[in-house]
Amino acid sequence: VVDASFSMQHGDRWTRALAAAESVLKSLRSADQVMLVRASGRRMDIVHEPTPARDAGTVRAKLNSLAPGRERLDFGFAMSTAEQWLRTPRPPVLLHVVSDFQRSGAPLRFADLEPPAGAQLVMHDVSGRERDNVFIDNVSLSERDTRSLEVDVVSTASEPQVRTVIVLIDGEERARRSVTLAAAASERAPELTVSGEGGGRIGASAEPDAPNNSSAEPKAERARVVFEDVHLDAGAHRVEVRLDPHDELADDDRFFAVVEHADPRALLLTRNADAEEGAYFAAAIGALTAPRVEVTRESAGRFDASGLGDYSVLVVPDIFAVSSAMATRLEQYVRAGGALLATLGSGAQEAQHALFPDWRIGKPRPRLVRIGAIDASHPILRDASEWHRVRFFRQRPVDIPDEERILVSYTDGSPLLIERTLDAGRMLVLTAPIDRQWNDLAIHPAFVQFISQATRYLIGGDSAMASVRVGAPVATGLTGSSGGQIFGPSGERVLGLAATTNAERLVPTEIGFYEIRHAHGTRWLAVNTDRRESDLRQLDPNYLARWQALRQKPLRTEAPVAASSETSERRSLGPLLLWIAALLLLAEVLMANRYLAVRREVAR
Repeated sequence: VVDASFSMQHGDRWTRALAAAESVLKSLRSADQVMLVRASGRRMDIVHEPTPARDAGTVRAKLNSLAPGRERLDFGFAMSTAEQWLRTPRPPVLLHVVSDFQRSGAPLRFADLEPPAGAQLVMHDVSGRERDNVFIDNVSLSERDTRSLEVDVVSTASEPQVRTVIVLIDGEERARRSVTLAAAASERAPELTVSGEGGGRIGASAEPDAPNNSSAEPKAERARVVFEDVHLDAGAHRVEVRLDPHDELADDDRFFAVVEHADPRALLLTRNADAEEGAYFAAAIGALTAPRVEVTRESAGRFDASGLGDYSVLVVPDIFAVSSAMATRLEQYVRAGGALLATLGSGAQEAQHALFPDWRIGKPRPRLVRIGAIDASHPILRDASEWHRVRFFRQRPVDIPDEERILVSYTDGSPLLIERTLDAGRMLVLTAPIDRQWNDLAIHPAFVQFISQATRYLIGGDSAMASVRVGAPVATGLTGSSGGQIFGPSGERVLGLAATTNAERLVPTEIGFYEIRHAHGTRWLAVNTDRRESDLRQLDPNYLARWQALRQKPLRTEAPVAASSETSERRSLGPLLLWIAALLLLAEVLMANRYLAVRREVAR
C-alpha cells in the first residue's frame, strides 16, 4: 500500500516511497503473490491485482507510473476497508504500508487501525527529517467589516520566514503585503506508560487515542494579514491569495475562494425630511459594517413606490406616516419576499392599519413601565441585557393574534417588539416610537445594537466566502433535463458528452476554480487542498508501536471448513429421520380413514 496523499509531494518523500516499494518487490520469493494499492483520500485504488512474483515487472511498471495526489489519507479508513480490497478467501498477508505517517492521518478511533484478519503489518517510514512548511491556512472576510480580508499564514519551519501575501480578485492583483513568521518552537507532549493491546508495556501519550508526540516537534507559528477596504461589486467574485516565494509544497501556498458579495441598500421612509427619529435610524444603520449598508432617506409622501424592489430592507420610523396607497405597495413588497422594520409612531390614532388588519391598536396612555420578557433565542436579541435599563413613559396597548411572535414585552405582558411573517416576507414592528417623550431608548447602547442586528437579520445574510476540499463531493445543480457543462481550473471540459446528462455531483481532483455553466448562468466553485495535509508533523513512535501491537484476528483456513463439512455429514441423518416420520404419519392417517369409515347398506 503506497500513501499517495498530498504531503508525499514534500521534498524527496515520493522518491523514497518508490525506493521502499522497490525493495519489497526485490524481496519477493518465488511462491509469493504481490498486489499494489494506491491510498489517497477516501479511495483505495487497486493499481495491480494479485499476481505471482515472477510477474513483478508489470507491478514495477505500474508503480513507477504513480504520482502523489492532493487529498488527505486517513489511516483508519485504509485499515477498516482492507477486508474489502484484500478480498476473501486469501492466503496470509504481509501488509507493507509505505507512508510518511503524518499525525493528521490518525483516525478519531484508535480501534479503526486494527489490521485485517491474517495480515501482518510492516511499516516503511519515508518521512525523513524535513518538517518545514509555510502555507495559507484560511482566508475569510472579517466578522466586523465585510470589506476587510483576513489571511491566516502558518509556518512549521525551524528558521524565521518572510513571505509576500498577494491578493488577486477575478484574476487581477489588488494588494500585497509582507509578513514575517518567527521560527517554530519545539514542543514535547507528556508521556504515560500503559499496556498495549498486543501485550507488554509501552510508552504512550496521556490520551490513548491521541497521536501526541513524545519527541520534540515544531509548534506551528501563525500570523494574520489583514487587507482593508477591499471593494467588491455585488455578485460572485473569484478570490485567490498567494505566497511568494512558494516552497516545496506549492499547492498550499495558494488559497482559492468564491465571494458572494452582497451590496445591500436600505430605504428610510420618514414623515418629512427633518424628522428626528429618521436621524436616529440613519445613524444606527450607518454604523453597521458587516455588512455595510447604503442608506437612502426619502419622504414618505414624495417617494415613488415603484422603486421599492431596489432595496434589501425598508425602514419606516412611523408606519402611520405613509398613505394608504403606499401601505398597499409596502404590503406587496413584503409579500414578494421583502423585509420591513417599522414602529407605530407617536402620531398614530387609528385602531387598525392596512399592514396589520388583525391587530387592535389602543390609545396611548401615560405610564411608567419597564421591559419584562425577552426572547433571547432570537438572533437579534442574544445579547439584550441593556433593554432592561430602558425607561418607558408612555405605553400603547396592542392586541395581536396568537400566531404573531412577541420578541420583547413589557412587565404587564403587552408586546413591545413583534415579528410578523407575511407570505415570503417578514416584518419587525416596534410598538413604541423612538421619541424622547415616550422613552429613552434612543440614548441607550441597546438602540444602535438593536437596529444594526435587526437590519442584518432582515437583509438575510452577509457577504459569504466559500471553498471546498479536493476529493469532497459537491452538488453541481445540473440535471439531466437542463444539462450543462463543467470546466476545470485549466479550462478543459471535465465532463464528456455522455456525462453531461448525469452530472448532479462532482468530485474535484484539482485545485483552483471550476466553472459550472447551466441554463440560468454560471457558477464558480473554489477548490483547495486539505490543509490538514500541510501539517508535516509525524505520528509519535509510541503511537505507531501501539498500532503494530494491536491483536490481529485469525484468518479462516481450509481446515476448519473441512471440519465443518464433516460435522455436516454426521448430522445428515436428521433430515432423513424427518422424512421417515412424515411417511409414518401419512400411513397412519390412511389406515385410520380405512378402518373408521362408516359402512352403508347396499341393495343386492
